[in-house]
Amino acid sequence: MHLPFASPSKKAHGHSASPEPTNQSGYMNKWNLLRQSMRPPPALPPLPKAITDQLSTEIYELIMDHLDDKPSLLACNLVGRAWAPRSRCLLLERMVCHPAPLVAHGGFGTITCAAPDPFHKDGGVIYGAKDGIYRGTKDGSRPRLLSIKDVSQIEILVNENLVICLAGGSFMTISLSVLNSGTCQEMHLNRISKHVSCFTVHRSTAAGESHRICALKSSALSGTLKVYDVVVNNQVTTLVPASELYIPLETFSVRFLSRIRLVAAIKKGFAVQGGFEMVDLVTAETQGLLDPDDPSHVEFALKKLRPMAVFRVDTVFLVCYDKLAFYIDRRGNRTRPNLMMRWTQPANAFALREPYILAFCNLRVEVWNIETGTMAQTIQGPFYLLNAPDSGEKVLGLSLSSGEVTEIIFHDHALHS
Repeated sequence: MHLPFASPSKKAHGHSASPEPTNQSGYMNKWNLLRQSMRPPPALPPLPKAITDQLSTEIYELIMDHLDDKPSLLACNLVGRAWAPRSRCLLLERMVCHPAPLVAHGGFGTITCAAPDPFHKDGGVIYGAKDGIYRGTKDGSRPRLLSIKDVSQIEILVNENLVICLAGGSFMTISLSVLNSGTCQEMHLNRISKHVSCFTVHRSTAAGESHRICALKSSALSGTLKVYDVVVNNQVTTLVPASELYIPLETFSVRFLSRIRLVAAIKKGFAVQGGFEMVDLVTAETQGLLDPDDPSHVEFALKKLRPMAVFRVDTVFLVCYDKLAFYIDRRGNRTRPNLMMRWTQPANAFALREPYILAFCNLRVEVWNIETGTMAQTIQGPFYLLNAPDSGEKVLGLSLSSGEVTEIIFHDHALHS
């Protein structure tokens, strides 16, 4: 005779099992009953292969279309060849961007810089290498447009028919039409300055306002900034000196914040003015970008941060270091205190494509949403940033594993999501 609430015996059915826990009166503890009722059901075994082989393509593609998480789609990609095309297509749609190889180099030395080719807009590039300037196209041809040593930076102003180049420390310009002709020689170069470490370009969008270029001469104790206006007169483009400024600190990079303001990165890092010096081209005054009296900056002072880049985002500035990034206002005070991006690896270059920023790290490219402060995607493999793209321009990188110029292609649905 069974006691009430006692568990039925399993021996009558040919099963052996440990007896259920009971209290001293022989009754099952009500808490054990509750605990057992809350246990999740056992996982169902996968369907036999004989059944899955009978599923039509439309059925499992419809199932994959309703998956909204990346791990599930990656698992579908590993099921079999029949599942791979649809799962890869869906993975690509959910990505913010993806790398697309354009051209490899056939000359001597590695590629050091690149710019979109205005004459071949279907993926063509004009790139610099250790032995000259080349044109690369999708058909694999790589004609050398100019024989010159140690090209490190190149920018193209199409409407001004101008190519700005830095090679062997010499800052120079070339006519774009002459370079495109394929007959360009050193006598066609207009050498402007020597011992230049880098330059930056401000592309003006206001009517009647000229572009500006700033070239940096850096030494162990100081940095000299030479600013030029791009002037077109009778279809001839020249660089007219606008101003020259001196920074009494070792400077290794410079970037325009606006037409009249520059920001220079100081080599000593965060210990000196937060690592950045802001330059006013109207008053010729310089000051630290970060407010030294803001207590929120103190927490970064001991982290040995390397200043890298500053980007203007609406009315605030995104300050990027090799380990992290945060926002400041016009006064240099920390703003949006709950939003900070910390790269998983030290970054060596950045490219902004709102609402995302690309951090080029040693082993991968991290794509972060600057509105939420979260990492949206990673692109595996080491890449070297080849250009300094403005808003909407192509982002070009060198794949260090394959040696190819690669464009980072953004998906419109991701940019507007």
